[in-house]
Order: sequence, then structure tokens, then C-alpha cells
Amino acid sequence: MSFYPMIPYWALVLTALLLGGLLWWSSRWLLRPGSDRGTRLTLLRRACLALVLLLTLAGPTASVSQADTVSNVEVYLLVDRTGSMAAEDWNGSEPRLNGVRQDLTAIREAFPQARFSVLALDSAAARELPLTSDLDAVAAWIGSLRQELTSKSTGSSLERALPLLSRTLVKAAEKQPGDVRVVYLLSDGEPTDDGAAAQEAASAGLSWQLLEPLVDGGAVLGYGTSQGGKMREFDGTDSSGAGSQAPYIKDGVTGEDGVSKIDESALQAAADGLGLRYVHRSAPGGTEAFTQVDVQAALGDGRRDSRHQRYVVWPLGLLACGLLTWEVAALARAEGRLSRLAPSTRSPQS
Repeated sequence: MSFYPMIPYWALVLTALLLGGLLWWSSRWLLRPGSDRGTRLTLLRRACLALVLLLTLAGPTASVSQADTVSNVEVYLLVDRTGSMAAEDWNGSEPRLNGVRQDLTAIREAFPQARFSVLALDSAAARELPLTSDLDAVAAWIGSLRQELTSKSTGSSLERALPLLSRTLVKAAEKQPGDVRVVYLLSDGEPTDDGAAAQEAASAGLSWQLLEPLVDGGAVLGYGTSQGGKMREFDGTDSSGAGSQAPYIKDGVTGEDGVSKIDESALQAAADGLGLRYVHRSAPGGTEAFTQVDVQAALGDGRRDSRHQRYVVWPLGLLACGLLTWEVAALARAEGRLSRLAPSTRSPQS
């Protein structure tokens, strides 16, 4: 048995002082000279009520053991949706995002009882979906995945996701240290920010290697070819973007149609740092190469018997109900006695 207060500690202390003060003030009347046994019982009853209330607010809990279940698995999807991910060189001439959607669906189906979180990477990194077990929400996000608006593209790189991913994994480990964390990074790895994000991450002391202890499994999935592919402009409408007939994005230097090429060295470096496998994805199928994560092995490092806390307040609730019933009955009897005494204290009318 342990205690996890339902309210902040300062509020619990303040409540205890307030109840103690009320009991002290009440005792000055109830324990006055000449008081009978009933008044002492009243004070005892109210003191018990105060104690029950304080114990309830203190949050008595019991540890509940859960044998290795995949509900203890947290899956983090870091998805690149920069304009280059619309390059038409996946499965021949399809947009890379087509492959990303298929692979995300395979990952979702491989962990039917896990909780998922989606982090999107474009000109900035943002949490698109907080940790949730709602697989329909995950499927909806996958279905709506599009490249970033071409007009808002300012360049990016994998390192731009490091601050957000670091904060996310550190907080998750602090909150649920017994959970298994699986990370999937889906990108073409192509840096288009002249190394700005990498320099910022290095200045902040962040690296993929620092995150390795927080990651239990997953993979880095790479999309694109060395020959590269052109990308359609996207303005937020259905008639633009990957798979449409919109104009191709132009190279800012040459003015010609831009060509995006996969950067496997950057992807391999991220995979090595995280301690994950790098898998080049160029066509449908073969998802078992990255969806078969050995959860049991991760749980076997001491987290197999994951313990969770559950509030145990129902006994205190029953006790409080009994004391309140007693209090109400005592007040009713006192009121009855006062009403019977009232006629005898009235002055005779002349």
C-alpha cells in the first residue's frame, strides 16, 4: 500500500489544518464542563469523518501487476512530410508518400493493442497525435497524410526532429518507466536546410546516440532512389500535391524541375545512433522486415512484471457513508428533542 495524493500536497496540508481547526473550535463547546457522553461521541464521530476525508484525499493505492501484455508498448511514428516525400520514385513512379502510408498501416496493424503517437517533420517538427490507443485516430491520420504546403517550405533535415523526439521519449520514460518504446522514422533523409538543424542540435547537445537507451525497438525506413524523382507542388487543394497533375516544384538555383534523391548515409546514421535497423523501402510488401519487434525481449530486462497503481478508496467510502448516516441520525434526534422542549419554554399568554 502506498499513497498518491489526489490533490497537490500543499492543498492536502491546508485541508488537514482547516479540519483540525474546525474540530478544535467544535471541541470547545462539545467538551465544556457538564457535557454528557453524547457530545463526546459527536466529537469522536466528526474527528473520524475528518480522518476518513484526509485519507481519501491522500490517495491510498495498491500495486497491480500486469504480466507482459502489449498494452505496455508505446509506438512513436516520426514521419517526414517535406516536399521531397512527394518525389515520384517509389514502386517505379509513385509518390514516396504512397509507400509511407502503406508502411504506417502495416505498423499499426502489427501492434493492435499498443498506444501510438505521431510526430510530423517538415519545416518544423510537431506532435500531430498524442499517445493514444485509439487505432481509428491513427488510421485517420495516416489517411490524411499529405506533403507540406510548397509555399511554406523552408528546408529541413532529420536533426530538426531531435529536440521534440528527445523531449517526448524522456517524458514518456519518466512517466511510465516500465513501458516498451518502439520508434519508427520514415523519411528520405535528404537535408535541405544547409545543415542548420544539425548545427542547432549539436549546439544543444542532442544526438541520435543519446536516445538509444530510451528506444527498445523499431526501424528507420528510407524512401527514394539514387536517381531521384520530381515532386508536384501542393497548395492545400485536392488538385495539387503527390499523385496530381500540378506543376513540378522548381529548383531554386537552376529554375528547372527539382529532383529529390534519397540520402541513405543520413538515414543509416540515424539508425545506428538509435540502435535500430535501417530498411530501404522501394516497393510494397516485405513489411515483416520491420514490424516484427521482439517485445518479450524488451520486457525481459526487468519490465516483464509491469506494476501500475490503482486507487483503493471504496472501503473509506463505505466508512464515510456509515459515519454520515450516524451524523444525520444524531442531528435528527437532537432536533426532535429541541422541538419537544420548545413548548415548555414558552411564556404563558395573558
